[in-house]
Amino acid sequence: MLASFILLLAAAPLPPCPVVPPPAVQFAPGEQLKFRLDLLGADVGTFDVSLEHAPSSERAALAVRARARTSAFVATNMGRYEVFATSLLGKDLRPVKYREEVDEGQTHKTLEVRFPPSGGKLPIAATKDGNPDPVELDAGPTARDMLSTLYLLRGQAPGRSVCADVYSGRKVWRLEGNVAAREEIETPLGKFNTLRFDGTATRLDDPNVKRSAHVWVSDDDRRLPLVAIGEVKGKTIRAQLVEATGGSARAAAPQRKSSATRESPRVGAAIGR
Repeated sequence: MLASFILLLAAAPLPPCPVVPPPAVQFAPGEQLKFRLDLLGADVGTFDVSLEHAPSSERAALAVRARARTSAFVATNMGRYEVFATSLLGKDLRPVKYREEVDEGQTHKTLEVRFPPSGGKLPIAATKDGNPDPVELDAGPTARDMLSTLYLLRGQAPGRSVCADVYSGRKVWRLEGNVAAREEIETPLGKFNTLRFDGTATRLDDPNVKRSAHVWVSDDDRRLPLVAIGEVKGKTIRAQLVEATGGSARAAAPQRKSSATRESPRVGAAIGR
């Protein structure tokens, strides 16, 4: 009886997220970011992101374009994996539409998601090798894609909590955490004072599946995403920013300076090296 009760609790749907706080900064088109991906120090691929004006034909203000691909070694020994993705955002950085094309080995997949969800479901159109590939996913009103989530986290003020349903890898994850810790870290671009986001991602369709996520952003006007560490398909992947050009960020509204002193750097805080 007790075991059955525990199983029912585990299967219960997660309550809706509260409204996500608006970003504390605004980002300008023209930014280009290049990341190196590694697994336990071994090069596994690259991830490039650019922020542009949205096409005039779309009901959006900004377009985040991204390309991720495996390294030559991984492609040769484990198979090719390449993703092209675009997220169209409103002025408040809320997603309007997300589209991705994925080449995994010889298989080509496309997927387009529109936001916000309708009737608790994400409106999705997907194909596999040119044929319809039905995908049905539950999501709450705060749902967004991974690219828009990157800018959401970068724009949060210290101390704010974040809760959002995030589409990634044909699943929806409940991301919960906060931007609180301040620390100095060493990265491929040098030493930075940073804000650290610590979060947990829980699969909406299986609350027993959880992943931890950590993101370090520069504690300055640009809020550069310097390092991100998370689990992908059971492996811990680190993304390190190796190049950042163009663009700028500014405060969305005057922020009162905190009187709290910054934390001392942690031992072994050379996260980016």
